[in-house]
Amino acid sequence: MATKSNELNLTSKQRKLAELLANPDFTGSITELCRECGVARSTYYKWLDKPEFTQYVDSLISKFTSSELSTVWKALIRRCSIGDVQAIKLYFEMRRELSSKDESGVQIIDDI
Repeated sequence: MATKSNELNLTSKQRKLAELLANPDFTGSITELCRECGVARSTYYKWLDKPEFTQYVDSLISKFTSSELSTVWKALIRRCSIGDVQAIKLYFEMRRELSSKDESGVQIIDDI
C-alpha cells in the first residue's frame, strides 16, 4: 500500500495540510489549519473525500502515534504504580486485548 505523498500524487498544499492535521503539536481549528495552508474550508472537506489524501493523513498519524507509544505506556505504568484505579483498569483491558490477539493464531515473523 503506497503511503508516500509523491506516490499518491498529492499537491504541496495537500501534503502541508495533512502534515499539520496529523501533527499533535498543531492545536488550531480547521479554519486556522486552512488559513495556514492557504486553502478554503470547502477544499479541505473535498480532500477528506479523497482516499489518497486520507490514506496519507492516516499514515502520518500512525507515525506520530508509534513514536510516542513507549512514552504513553510508561506514563500508564506510573499511574498504575501510584494506585490510579482507572489506569489499572485500562492496563488490564489492554493486556487482555493483546493476549487475545496473541491467541488468534497470527504468527509474526521478523524480517531479516
